[in-house]
Amino acid sequence: MQPLPNLPADPLVLLIAAIVVGGILTLALLALRASRRTAARRQPLQAVAPEAIEAAAPAPKRSIADSAALLAAVGEAEAEGEGASGRLAGLYFSLAQWRLESGETASAQDLLRKSIRNATTTGQKDTHAKARVALGDLAQASGDPATACEHWQIARLLFHELRQLPEYDAVDARMQRNGCPTDWVLTDF
Repeated sequence: MQPLPNLPADPLVLLIAAIVVGGILTLALLALRASRRTAARRQPLQAVAPEAIEAAAPAPKRSIADSAALLAAVGEAEAEGEGASGRLAGLYFSLAQWRLESGETASAQDLLRKSIRNATTTGQKDTHAKARVALGDLAQASGDPATACEHWQIARLLFHELRQLPEYDAVDARMQRNGCPTDWVLTDF
C-alpha cells in the first residue's frame, strides 16, 4: 500500500470538523448531566430532621402579636416602595419563618421566594442564602430532592462568596447527607 500524499488542509473543512466535534462533545455532556439528574432523583429520600425545616439560624417561637407586627411592617415597607426595599427581604424572611412555625408551608414558600427576589435586587446575599436553605429544606421534605439540591447549592455558593465558613460547611454537610452532587456548576438555573 502506498502512503497517502500530503494534501493541504482546506480551512473550511477544518472548521466544519471542529463544529461537528464540538457538537458531539456538547451532546455527550448534556447526556451525562441528564443521567446525573435522573440518578439524583432516583435516590431514596433521606429523612429530614425537624430542625432542618427551619432556616440556617433557628428563630425563637413568635406570638400572634409578633405576626401582627411583622404583617404591619411588611405592609408599611411595601407601601413605601423603593425607599423600603432594603428592609423587605428580611421582613419577608422573618414572616416566612413565622409561617413555617405555624405550619403554613405554602405561604412560607411564597414569602421565601419574595425574600429571594428582593434580596437579589438589593444585594443582600446573607438573607438570600438563608431563604434558599429554607426553600431547599421544604423541597426535600416534600419529596423533591433535585430542587432541594439546587437551592442548597446556590446557598452554599453565596455563603462561600460571603466567607461565612460555618454556614457554608453546614450547607455542604446537608448536601452530602442528602446525596446532592457537590461539584455542580450552576449555569442554567
